[in-house]
Amino acid sequence: MALGLAGVTPSPFLDQPAFAPDGSPARVRTYSGEITIRQDSGLLVHRPSQIDGTPMGFVPPDAAAIRTGDEPALAAEVTIAQILPAGSGDSFSGAGAAAVTVTLQPDQNDPAWSWPHLSFQALGIRPMVLRYRLSVLTAAATGGSST
Repeated sequence: MALGLAGVTPSPFLDQPAFAPDGSPARVRTYSGEITIRQDSGLLVHRPSQIDGTPMGFVPPDAAAIRTGDEPALAAEVTIAQILPAGSGDSFSGAGAAAVTVTLQPDQNDPAWSWPHLSFQALGIRPMVLRYRLSVLTAAATGGSST
């Protein structure tokens, strides 16, 4: 079976004053939570010497829109939290995430805004829970929209 993103459960976000690299006032908003990865339909060929990666991505459910043209600093990480049972007789084949990136994804309904989009490779063939943290540093005057 292939892996699929089953759900994203956000934790309360942090929104606090900060400083941009040039020393100007800024805001940093940090989103975090858990990602549940389950077995999805489909066939996955497993080779014991190789850990397979499944591409996944999402916009955090509590993310604020960012005005198009703003150049925020973006940083993200994804770590393993729990490996879920997948049945008896399964051998452990590795789990976690790799190739974590965050980009701005244009809003499909309003080109004046974009959204932080977290993407990664889910590693292994077992269901798991991952933890994510995504930070967005913007100029203080452009802190984003609550839409």
